Formats: sequence, structure tokens, C-alpha cells
Amino acid sequence: MADDRQIYGEIDNKTNLRDVCKKIRDDVRNADDRPALTELYRRAGYLVTLSHANSWREKFGDDIGEIRSVAQEEFATTARTINRRAEEIGTDADYDESWGD
Repeated sequence: MADDRQIYGEIDNKTNLRDVCKKIRDDVRNADDRPALTELYRRAGYLVTLSHANSWREKFGDDIGEIRSVAQEEFATTARTINRRAEEIGTDADYDESWGD
């Protein structure tokens, strides 16, 4: 059975979402290979996916549109950070800045 655990903390509002994305970017800056960057890219993308989940729609109600916008903006910022780090460590900087396209 999979563990139910939060790697970066609970997300209850836009500020929490931004904070989690910043923590992911901090991890990106310390990543030293492509598999680590890919894992962090997926974590950031998962937040965009969650912003479209029914559970988050129920949780955030009328604010879900803003949450989705923040998730997509933060994802793009994180992808750019990942691409810069990829160049620094000598691997392909080809991570897309939009999730799910």
C-alpha cells in the first residue's frame, strides 16, 4: 500500500501553493542529474493536475480558478528553473513550460 505523505506540506490556499513550488525549485537548484530533475518536474506538474481534480474543486470552491492559474504560473517558473539547472549540469534543457499539452 502506498504511503499517504506530504513531501512539502499541506496546500490550503494560493500562498501555500506558491510556497510548495518554491520548495520544489530549491530542490531543483540542488539536483545533480536528469532523473532528479525529471522527478521534480513531475512533482510540479502534479500540482497542476491536482488543480483540476474534483477534490480540489470541492476544497477551494469559487477560488479554484485562481488556484489553477497560480499552479500553471508556478509550474512554468519551475520548468524554467529546471531547464537552467539542466544546462548547468550538462543535460538536455528540454522540459516544457506548460503541463499536459
